[in-house]
Amino acid sequence: MFIDDKQTSDKIAFGFSGSEAENQAAENIVVLKLYHGSDRVRQIEDILFPGPRLTCDFGDGFYLTESIRVAEEWVAREADPVLNIYEFSASKDEILFLTDEAWLRVVVGFRTGKYNVFLKSPVVRGIIANDRMDISLPFFLRGEIGDKRLFRCLDYCKLGNQYLLRKSVKYLCNHTYKPLKGTELQQAEKRREARRRGMEDQLQKIRRQPVTGEKFIDDYLADGDFYEV
Repeated sequence: MFIDDKQTSDKIAFGFSGSEAENQAAENIVVLKLYHGSDRVRQIEDILFPGPRLTCDFGDGFYLTESIRVAEEWVAREADPVLNIYEFSASKDEILFLTDEAWLRVVVGFRTGKYNVFLKSPVVRGIIANDRMDISLPFFLRGEIGDKRLFRCLDYCKLGNQYLLRKSVKYLCNHTYKPLKGTELQQAEKRREARRRGMEDQLQKIRRQPVTGEKFIDDYLADGDFYEV
C-alpha cells in the first residue's frame, strides 16, 4: 500500500478492557511502528534474510528503526529513496533489549570479528551505531576513545534504537511505503548534514576530556573469544 501522509507517531496505542490476565498479557506485548529505508519497496513477503552480514551491529538479519526522521536521513543518500513502514508486535520475552556494556560487547564482537557472539533472542533492540549515521564508534574501535566517551557521543547523537529481526518477519504486518522526494527529501538531507556537523563538534570536545575508569577496545577484546546474551 502506498501512502503519502506524514507518519509522525512511533507507537501505536491500543486499549484493552478484558480480564486481568488478558490485560497482563497485553502489557507484555511491544507494539510499535517501525521504519526501514531502502532503494525499493520492501513488501513483507519479499524480505529475505541474506548471507552473513557479520560486520553489522547485531549481525545478520533485517534492520528497522523506531525513528521516522532517522530512517529518512539514512535513506536520503539513495538514488530512489523509499521509506517502508511496518507495524511491529512481539512479546517482550522474544526481544533482547541491549544497553550499555552488553550492547557494546555485541557490537564489538560483530564489527571486529575477533570473538563470537551468540544471541538467544529472535529480535534484538539497541542503539543505532551505523556508520552512515554515527561517526563515534570507529574512534572507539581504533582505541582513540574509551567506552564512557563513546556513550556520551551516542547520547548526544540521539539516533534512537534499531530493531533486528534475526530469522523471521512474522512480527511485522500492515506494510505501507512512501517515496522520499521533494521537500521531504531536501529536509532529510539538511537534517543529516546538520546532525553530522554537530556530532563532529561534540566528538572533538569529548576526545579532549579523558574519563577515569574507561574501558578501551583492547579491554573488550581481552575478555574472551565468546559472548552470549
